[in-house]
Formats: sequence, C-alpha cells, structure tokens
Amino acid sequence: MPRPARLPDSGGSTDCTARKHAERGAPGGREPVSTAGPDARPEEHDRFEDAYEAARILSGKWVFAVLVHLAEGPRYHNDLARSAGMAENKPLDRALHRLLHVRMVDRTVHTGDGSAPRVRYRLTPRGYSVLPIIDELADWWRATESPDR
Repeated sequence: MPRPARLPDSGGSTDCTARKHAERGAPGGREPVSTAGPDARPEEHDRFEDAYEAARILSGKWVFAVLVHLAEGPRYHNDLARSAGMAENKPLDRALHRLLHVRMVDRTVHTGDGSAPRVRYRLTPRGYSVLPIIDELADWWRATESPDR
C-alpha cells in the first residue's frame, strides 16, 4: 500500500488532525495532544486546542525576552540581540520568525544610502495584548513557588 504524501512542515505525520493544523498554517503542523475525553463538548476541545497552540507559540526559548524588550519600543535586530543578552543570531531569528508568523511582531526594512538594509521590529497590537498574560504568569509563579526551591 503506498504511503500518503507528506505535507510541508508536518514532520511526516499523515494524521488528519496534523493535516488540519498544517493547512491552517500552524508552524510545524504538529498535532496537539488532547486530554479531553470522548464525551467532551466540541467547544471545550476547541478551547483546549487554542490554548495548546498559544502555549506552543509562546514556549520558544527567547520568545518572552523578545516580547518584553520590544514592549519598550521598536528595535533594530542587533539592538534587540544586545538588549536581550543574546550572543548568537540564530535563536533570535527563530523567535522573531515565530512571532512574525503569528502576527505578534511586525518588521520594517530600512534601506539607506548604499549601506546594508536595517531591519526594525515592533510589537503589533496582538503582541502587546499578550504582555499582561506574561505578567500574570510571572505573578502566579511567584505566588505558588515552593520555599524549598
């Protein structure tokens, strides 16, 4: 029996849920793991999938650092790397790509008089809207952190 064709960025998965996410544009086309039981209402399952997707996007190693530093205002790539304390560009590029893909960050290319173009990043309204959630997550962590840690 022939194997089904792979979808782009689907990691080789042929599951229809992974295919649905790949078609929706979910990076990596990964299938969310559902803890909802078979009797769960569809809206509960959708809510879980939406929360899972948001957590997956925000779970990148440098994503929070990029969001917090861009909250102070637009930054050029190298300025952002320095302010976030990043020694290498690759992790920053990954985080920026992820945030650009979900429209939390916007980029503008500035071309000068014969010099190399400079890219400036800024938060979009969607990017600003996640900042209170990051603050609440930090508050929750501080409030529930065990003293023996």
